[in-house]
Order: sequence, then C-alpha cells, then structure tokens
Amino acid sequence: MVEETVSRPSVRSAGRALLASVALAGLTAAFAWAAPERNGWAALALAVALALDGLAQGAGAWLARRGGGPPRIAGLPSLVLAFGPAAGLGTVLFAVALAAWPAGFPILASALAGLIAMGAIARLVLAWIVLRIAQDPEA
Repeated sequence: MVEETVSRPSVRSAGRALLASVALAGLTAAFAWAAPERNGWAALALAVALALDGLAQGAGAWLARRGGGPPRIAGLPSLVLAFGPAAGLGTVLFAVALAAWPAGFPILASALAGLIAMGAIARLVLAWIVLRIAQDPEA
C-alpha cells in the first residue's frame, strides 16, 4: 500500500525549493523592514511557516538517508503538497502580486504562510506515518 502512495522527488526540485524559500525570506524581510508596524506580524507568520517547511524538508532528508527515499504523495497533485516542487513559481507569483499591490502584503503573506504551513504539516505527518508503518509489525 505504501509503495502505491509514495514517489520520490528529484534533487533538483529540492534545490529549487530551497532557493525559493530563501527568496521568500528575503522578500518578507524587505517588507518587514520597510513597514514593521503594518507588515511585522504577517512577516513573522511567513518566517515561522518557512522554518516549519525547513523542518519538514529536513525530516524528508532524514528519511531519505534512512533508506527508501523521502515520502511524497503520488497521483493527483494536492494544492498544499504541490507547492513544494512548484515553490519557484509560487515565489514569482507572490512577487508579482506584491508588485501589483504592495499594500496587500499582510493579506498575501498570511495566506501564503497558511499554505506553506499546511504543506509542511502534511509532509511531517506523512513522514510520521511512514515511520510508524515501518515499525508496526502488523502492517
């Protein structure tokens, strides 16, 4: 069952996701620096979501070193889990949206933080399930 629901991402997409996270962090820091009273909380939420995503990526890397490759849901892409491989596109869309509407940073950053956090939590839960299945003798 597990073999049917997981696939392996490429190393190239992991590098893009890291570069996109760094670009998002830089863009967030710039907006927080420009207007901390208005953008501070949204920037903090996005920074925490990026840190949680980094933790989830680290858990996936740990599972890959443990053997079998990092878990990833295959089949139809999830809106949340698809953001990891498409992180570069998400960063570009976020930057374009901010260029068109800079005053909307708190709203856009909060929404993006929610999507990133949901994806990170989904990856962490999937890693936990894979670890539990590997330890459960009845599975």
